[in-house]
Amino acid sequence: MYHIIMMRKLLSPILGLCALTLGSASISAQTSAPEPILPIPTQAQIDWQRLETYAFIHFGLNTFNDLEWGYGNTPATTFAPPILDVEQWVTTLKRAGMKGIILTAKHHDGFCLWPTKTTEYSVKNSPWKGGKGDLVKDLSEACRRHGLLFGIYLSPWDRNNAQYGFPEYQKTFHEQIRELTTNYGKLFEYWFDGANGGTGWYGGADSARKIDPLTYYDYEGATKMLLKNNKDIMIFGGTTHTIRWIGNERGWAGETNWAMYDESKQKHYTQAQWGMETADKWCPGEVDVSIRPGWFYHHREDHQVRSVANLVNIYYESVGRNANLLLNCPINLEGKISATDSARLIAWHDHLQKAFRHNKLRKASVHTNDSRTGKTFRTCHINDGNPDTYWAAKDGTTTATLTFTLPKEELINNIALQEHIALGQRVRSFRLEVAGSKGDFHPIETRDTLTTIGYKRLIRFSAVHAKRLRLTVTDARGPVCLSEVAAYLAPEVLEAPTVRRDSRDSVYITTTAANAHLEYALIPTEGNKQQVTWRPYQGALYLPGDHFTLKARVSTAANSDRPETTYEAGYSLARVQTPGLSEVERTHLFDGNGYTQVVLPKGMRSVTLELGETKGIHRLVYTPSQLRDVRGHIQRYELYIDGHKVAEGEFSNIKHNPIPVAIELGKEVQGKTLRLVVTKTVDDAAEIVLGDLSIN
Repeated sequence: MYHIIMMRKLLSPILGLCALTLGSASISAQTSAPEPILPIPTQAQIDWQRLETYAFIHFGLNTFNDLEWGYGNTPATTFAPPILDVEQWVTTLKRAGMKGIILTAKHHDGFCLWPTKTTEYSVKNSPWKGGKGDLVKDLSEACRRHGLLFGIYLSPWDRNNAQYGFPEYQKTFHEQIRELTTNYGKLFEYWFDGANGGTGWYGGADSARKIDPLTYYDYEGATKMLLKNNKDIMIFGGTTHTIRWIGNERGWAGETNWAMYDESKQKHYTQAQWGMETADKWCPGEVDVSIRPGWFYHHREDHQVRSVANLVNIYYESVGRNANLLLNCPINLEGKISATDSARLIAWHDHLQKAFRHNKLRKASVHTNDSRTGKTFRTCHINDGNPDTYWAAKDGTTTATLTFTLPKEELINNIALQEHIALGQRVRSFRLEVAGSKGDFHPIETRDTLTTIGYKRLIRFSAVHAKRLRLTVTDARGPVCLSEVAAYLAPEVLEAPTVRRDSRDSVYITTTAANAHLEYALIPTEGNKQQVTWRPYQGALYLPGDHFTLKARVSTAANSDRPETTYEAGYSLARVQTPGLSEVERTHLFDGNGYTQVVLPKGMRSVTLELGETKGIHRLVYTPSQLRDVRGHIQRYELYIDGHKVAEGEFSNIKHNPIPVAIELGKEVQGKTLRLVVTKTVDDAAEIVLGDLSIN
C-alpha cells in the first residue's frame, strides 16, 4: 500500500457548512452505503490511480547507438556514459511532481542495466564503472532516498539472446524477473512490453522468430514471482495485468473512458482508449508518452522537446480523462536529463500547481434533493478536498442534480469531478450549467463531451462568471457517488504555432489559441548580418525556393509569453513530379499536413519523386498518416537515388508512435530521382498509406 498524503481541514467549518446544505433529502432515504456496482478496484488500484503522474526512463545501448529499437548486435562496450547522474534524474523528476520512476532495465536489444547472471550482455561488460556498475541498484536507492516509488520495465523480447523463441529462453526471462524483484526493494509497477518476436541478431543467427506471447513467456508463473515480494504491485502487459495500455503513445485517453476492460471482447487494441462499460474486470488505463518524439535520446530531437502547453494538454487528456500519466524522460549521452527537458518538466508542474491551487467551490454551499441521509453522505463532503469522503444519491436513482452557490461571483474556466470509485464507476453522462449574479442558468460550452467521470475528469472551457454552478448527472449505472467537485481559474498557457509549407510553396502558420496575434520572421542565412524583423501574420505566405528558416510566435491579450516555433524548410516540392499518382494525391503528399493522407493504388509498392534537376540530398522525411487508427504505415523500406540503393531499414515502433521519421543518408548524395520502396507495412496491411514526404 502506498503512502498517500491527504489534505485535511478543520472539522468545525465542515459541520457548519454541512448543517446549512442538506437540502430536502427524503426522511426515508437509506442511511447505509450504496451497494457496489461491479467490478470495483482493489485498494492497491485506488492508491495507484491517486499517484496520477510518474516518469519513464529510457536509457541503454540505444542511447549511444542513436536507435529506438536495437537489433541486439552492438557491443556492450558501447554503453559508456561519462557521468550518469541518477541524483539529477530523481531530484529533477521529484521537482516536476512525479510520484515514481519506472526504469527500462532491459529493452528489446537484450542489454541489461544490472549485472545479471543470465547473460554477458550487460553493464558488467561495459566500461561504465569498470564493469562494476549496477544502474538498477543506483536508481532504486536514489528513489528511496528522495521518497519516490520505483518500478521496472523488462522487455520479454530479447533480440540478442540465442535461445529466444525456444523453450530455454523462458528460464532466462524468469530468472531475470526473480533477480529484479528480490534484489532491489519494493516495486510499485512492473512492465511487460507488448513488442514480441521479429527479426533480431539472436546470438548470430540473424533471423526472424515468432512466438505466441500468451503462452510462451508463462506470465502466470512470472506473476507469482512479482507478487511474492510486492503484493500490491501494478502489472502492465502480459496475461495477468492489473492496469491496461491506453491504446496509443500520443498522450491521450478517450473523452469517454471506463476503467473496466476485457481483452477477450476486444476487436482492436485501440478500444483500450475508451474502456468497456460492460466488462467484468477493473483495469484502469495508463497513458504512456515521451517528452520527445522518440523514447530514447537523440541529439537531432533537441529542438523537439514538448512545450509546456503541450504537456499541460496531455495532463488534461490523460489524468483529466480517468487515466494515469507515465511520462518518458530520455537520458542523454552524458547520463543526465537534458537541461531543456528539465526546464519544461518543472515549468509544466509549476503551471499545474498554480492552476489547481484555489478551488472556487471550497466555501460554496451545496443543495440537492437527491441525498441519502446520515453523516457519511453529507453534501459538504463533495467539496472538502478529502478523496476518502463522498456524497451519495438515494437508491433506485440514476440521475442527480447538485447546485453550488458561491460566496461571491467568481471567474472560472475549469471544473474537476471525481467519483468515489471504491464503489465502482457509475456516471455515463452529465451536464454543467452556470449562472452569474444577475441571470438564469445556461449551459457551459465545454471543449470535451460530458460523458464518463471515473477517478478524475477535468473539463475546460472559456472563462465564465459564476455565482451558481449546477451539475446534473443525466445517466448513471446506479446511485451517483461523488467524492469531489471543484472549480478553478487556470492561467492561460499558449502552444507554439504550427508551420507548414505546401506543394505550391505557400506557408501557413496556425494556432489553437482564440483571438491570438501571430507573427513571423525570416532568419537570415549564416554570414548575413541583416537583423531579424518580426511581422504580423495575416494569411498564407508565398515563399518559393530551397532551404530557409522561419520563426513564428503567438500571443494573446491575456498572455504575452510568445512561445516560438522554428521551421526549417527543405527543398521546394512545387516542381517535383510523382509518376503514378494523381495531381490531387501529389498535392496531399507534399502539403506538410499529415492529416491529408495518400493511399497508394493497389499493387503499387513504391513512390517515385522526380526532382527535375540534380540536387544534393541528405535525408527523406516520412510522416505517417496522422488520422486515428490508420492501417498501412510503412515499417521497412529501401531508398534508391538515380537507381542506386542508398539506404534500407525499419521505422521502429511506428505502429504505436506514428511520428515523422527521417531516412538519414549520412553524407550528401547527388541525384534527381528518388524512389522509396515499401518492403513491409505494419501488420502486413495490404494498403500503403502516407501522410507526407519532404526532402532535405
